[in-house]
Amino acid sequence: MTIDLQTLKCGECGSSALKRTGLNQYACQHCGSVTLVEDNVSDRLERVLEQVKDAAGERLAQAQSLKQKAVLRNAGIAVAALLGLGLVAMLASLIFAREGRPPAQRPVVAAVVDRSIPVEGLRLGEPRQVLVGNGGSAQARLLVVARNETGKPLERAGIKAVFYDGDTRLEERSETVPIGVLQPGESAPVLIDLPSGKTATRQELQVQRLSAPYRSAEGPRLAFERVRLVQQGTGAVRLVGRIAHAKDSGATLAGIEALVTLYDDAGRVIGIGHGYAQASELKPGARTSMDMNIRSFGRGAPVAAWDYRIGYSTLETGGARVAVLSADRVIRAVGAPEVFNPELRMGTEDLLADESERFDPEQLELLALVPGLSTIRQRTYMTELVNRSKDRIAIAPAAVISRYDGSKLDGTTVLAGPAYLYPGERFPVQVDPSRADRITQTRVEWKPMRRAALPGQRTPLEVTIESTRATTGSVLLNFSQRFAYKAVDVKGSVRNPGAGIVRKARVWVSLRDREGRLTGFKMVEDLPAIGPGESAPFEVSIQQQARDFATVDTGYQSTE
Repeated sequence: MTIDLQTLKCGECGSSALKRTGLNQYACQHCGSVTLVEDNVSDRLERVLEQVKDAAGERLAQAQSLKQKAVLRNAGIAVAALLGLGLVAMLASLIFAREGRPPAQRPVVAAVVDRSIPVEGLRLGEPRQVLVGNGGSAQARLLVVARNETGKPLERAGIKAVFYDGDTRLEERSETVPIGVLQPGESAPVLIDLPSGKTATRQELQVQRLSAPYRSAEGPRLAFERVRLVQQGTGAVRLVGRIAHAKDSGATLAGIEALVTLYDDAGRVIGIGHGYAQASELKPGARTSMDMNIRSFGRGAPVAAWDYRIGYSTLETGGARVAVLSADRVIRAVGAPEVFNPELRMGTEDLLADESERFDPEQLELLALVPGLSTIRQRTYMTELVNRSKDRIAIAPAAVISRYDGSKLDGTTVLAGPAYLYPGERFPVQVDPSRADRITQTRVEWKPMRRAALPGQRTPLEVTIESTRATTGSVLLNFSQRFAYKAVDVKGSVRNPGAGIVRKARVWVSLRDREGRLTGFKMVEDLPAIGPGESAPFEVSIQQQARDFATVDTGYQSTE
């Protein structure tokens, strides 16, 4: 137990029901924990307890003075009897709570007499200043590696740094180890903020008060069922992992956190990541995932190895948490991260999908580019993404298309497909050159994708084209040049044949020439919610970028 030196209350439960049990020793009558205090604190505490007793006595005397002497005598006897009975009842309840409770209901660890641990047991390595981040947004930090040599688990161990410029004291900053419990023999990196706008030439490090977890128990090591370390661009590293809780476990897990550390080929720390599981509680048989961004500071040094550890607690019947201590919980890996294009947007579930859940990108085809002209007569291209699978739905297909003029890279185009691309469906894509006059070839980098079986989750809609009308238009560029173009006005409607409300619908309308090639398209995204059996009309004007159109077809997305 610790005593709050400001309020003189129990630091474990906040109760003021303290009782002296020995020289400078006090016990909390609420949670039963015990602590030793210094002489000055003991004197203050005794004075407070005496004042409480005196105040209670004065209030009782004033109340009883209004009564007759006989009533006063009887009331005194009654009060004394009640106090005696209350004391006996309290002692009995304490004895029952500690010894009469069934084993299954007892806390894993009883109240610790003194949880404080000598600070000398937390060893600090040589500090070094690092730049966290990239470019102009990089921030200076002080990196310190702390090692637990106390032989006991440490809860939220803290380090204070006092910064100086020569002999001038600047500021002091504090930081805790980025994991709830640092177990014996473990090391962990700590990043401490440097003084802002000031130059620190030296620093003094101090380990703050150490203590063990209030409740703890030995338990199994928790590891990721599936884990991936991925990199998108310089220094942009993230770790995603999935945790599966055994069905035969009788415990509910809570407070699941992970610490990830990256190393270069010399074994120096060059990155730190910390995060929590998406689920606040994990029951037996359940799964959850984690997605952590890594703060890198190795000045672009490649990752040669990395490790992670998972900390967690179990929930007792009353809601109390018990920190789980696991031997050898640090899991190490050798190798660099998987590299993906920085422009790809990859979700946690996309990266963690099992082989049986993945969509094969070989089943997706990007059709040959169709050249065309924009409204201001600049070169543009169109293509279509086609799902060639016979029975699998591609979930949120996406890719980065690299454009080339000969062997020269002209730039990239991000392809963000619909939420669900069904077998045989086509999704139109615009590909505009940046500096080149032409695009002779492309290279496609697909993101990891998941698949779904038919019929899928998309709500069926009926899209009807009611009329088309060829028209022309013009546009004025820079108030000096006017360009004419061909367009097609398309009118149609979207009907909901289902029993639920379609809250969001999106339709794409494509123009095709006599050979079936794309000659123009446009998205319709401002449709209202559509009730069961209802229809919503739409009207869209589509610029004809290539040959004259002959037919019109549509595709759609829908969510309830």
